[in-house]
Amino acid sequence: MRFPMIPVVTMAMAAAAAWGQSTASLRARELFYTPPPDASAVAKPAATAAPAPAPPAPKTVAKKTPAKQAPNQTSNPAADAPVQAVSTKPPAAGPLGIRYSVLKRNAAGVYQEVDVDSTFHSGDRIRLEAQANTTGYLYVVAQGSSGAWQVLFPSREVAGGSNQVNRGETRLVPGGNAGQFVFDEQAGTEKLFFVLSRQPEASLDKLIYAVGRQGSAPAAPTAAEPARVMMAQATVSDDVISRLRDQMAARDLIFEKVDNEKVAAAQGAGNGQVKMETAAYVVNPSTAPDARLVVDVKLKHQ
Repeated sequence: MRFPMIPVVTMAMAAAAAWGQSTASLRARELFYTPPPDASAVAKPAATAAPAPAPPAPKTVAKKTPAKQAPNQTSNPAADAPVQAVSTKPPAAGPLGIRYSVLKRNAAGVYQEVDVDSTFHSGDRIRLEAQANTTGYLYVVAQGSSGAWQVLFPSREVAGGSNQVNRGETRLVPGGNAGQFVFDEQAGTEKLFFVLSRQPEASLDKLIYAVGRQGSAPAAPTAAEPARVMMAQATVSDDVISRLRDQMAARDLIFEKVDNEKVAAAQGAGNGQVKMETAAYVVNPSTAPDARLVVDVKLKHQ
């Protein structure tokens, strides 16, 4: 007996829609850590009752020479097995999210998370930490005194210049073991700009990489296409940053800043498994393949 094919695409869309409704009331941090819908879970046919066993064959008297089995009587268990629908589409995507924090070096030389809205002072040493909740492409730029935006990430020191990040991976800016920013004696506000997108941003890539195909992972050299290399002192004009801001309005994003007290209250400080943190979460609820999010960060020092 053969079972009918299940409409996988329809069921996957229904599962994604149901998943979206179930997460609609979640805050940014909860959305960030919520796993995406598993489309493969609906690709299997519903369980059916096993057919009744066939009645036993009547007993016959054995003969000296057994009869040969006719070709058309050969059993084929595979033909009787249920047919499962197999989806060739990738699993449905969840929201696109970034977790970022500021790490400040203390007197013991250890970097600890501090409030992103802290006021820093001359001589303070900091690093930025960013983490994505899905595979995407990360860009970090900072505005210099001239008004141009200097590329901080991707960096030659990290993954050979690739800015592709996978779910759960953490990136430090600046990269390298000794990477850090040091605030000078001139008071002011340092402006940073994060971009996380599911697809490479062509407007940024062409300013960062000298040669190669579109995409952020450095390509291996071939006869037809040389490997991409990062340009020295790559800068991005304010016009490019403005266009990216215009493409993603802040109202489309979900923001949340958490600290140790909020995390402990949400998870329950008595279980001994609370992960203390001081960080900011930004989530774009869109599941579109070209979804992106942009975040402005301002670091004040005096």
